[in-house]
Amino acid sequence: MYRALTLTLFILSAMLTTSCGLKKTASEFLPRKSYVYVQKTVKLRKCLDDKCMEGGFTASGSGFIVKITYEGSYIMTASHVCVEDKNQYIGGVEVVSENVLVETLDGRTYTAEVLDHDPDIDICLMFAENLTSKVKAARIADSAPKEGDKVFNIASPYGIHYNNVVPIFEGRYIGIKGKQSYYTFDAAPGSSGSMIVNDKGELIGLLHSVFIKMNVVVVSVNYDDLKAFAHKGIRNHKKDRYNKILLLDTKLKL
Repeated sequence: MYRALTLTLFILSAMLTTSCGLKKTASEFLPRKSYVYVQKTVKLRKCLDDKCMEGGFTASGSGFIVKITYEGSYIMTASHVCVEDKNQYIGGVEVVSENVLVETLDGRTYTAEVLDHDPDIDICLMFAENLTSKVKAARIADSAPKEGDKVFNIASPYGIHYNNVVPIFEGRYIGIKGKQSYYTFDAAPGSSGSMIVNDKGELIGLLHSVFIKMNVVVVSVNYDDLKAFAHKGIRNHKKDRYNKILLLDTKLKL
């Protein structure tokens, strides 16, 4: 009786060990290497009569890589993270310059060029030259999420991240209204522009805002708009680069 019980417990233990060993951890199937930390530096100027004063500030958010080429990587974030709203300044204050840097999960920094943005749905596409190695592109899912689906968010709220470490939040998809999708997981300033992926690690959303006093309900660009914006932006950028190269080649031959 004792031996039989011992053998049964051993078999159960082996089965549980094998089962747990086969289960993937979040770090194995989630596109952590797609994450980038986005930092925007804005230089401002205000002139009174013939005297001008200059100042500025730095803001940050999250982003992610959606495509990698031999020249660099295409990166997405929220529109308000990549581009400053010039209409918010009054009293003669003007935006002199904007500079956007992206930092990879392993701490490398690159300058990012803003290719396109849509403030109506709060989405932005950028390109970082020479960012080609030790990163991964987040694959866009083939279909939109369904209500109740488990989701994950990879972001740096309040800028919390460091070498090879970035917070991961788990939640649920709760539906769509108009151009916006809604999810349940924690978010805070700095989460803007971060990726939302399904339980396969595929991209389904882009977080851009959170409800005041209810920061467990976040607002995202809906799946269809995100997919269309990404494909259109990348296609147009490739076409523009090709035309510039063709024009340069023509000028060299003249």
